[in-house]
Amino acid sequence: MIYLKSKYFVRWSREQGITDAVLCALVREFERGLFEANLGNHLFKKRIALAGKGKSGGGRTILFYQKGKKLILCLGFNKNQQDNLNAMEIRLLHKMSDVYQSLTDDDIVRNVKHNEFTVIAGME
Repeated sequence: MIYLKSKYFVRWSREQGITDAVLCALVREFERGLFEANLGNHLFKKRIALAGKGKSGGGRTILFYQKGKKLILCLGFNKNQQDNLNAMEIRLLHKMSDVYQSLTDDDIVRNVKHNEFTVIAGME
């Protein structure tokens, strides 16, 4: 199993001051079945606490999960900026999910090398 962050998620999480230790806790919660919504096509919505805001007023993450293979934190957004995803955004995420499903181990290594993905430290 490999645990990754997309470059878009890395940028957002850095701006929010979210550490990999926090992301490890988020992943463990998700793997115990604690998430807000199954968006279909291996995509899930999971809340994340932001400094001073907690989970309910904090951030939202969209993650891709293929059991036993890979988990990719795709994107994050603040609840005060956007509450829910619209239909067009969900369709685009489903297309991205189709690409993520087809990634081979070699594709992942290449994408990590080119900084499209980063391994979540502590989940190796």
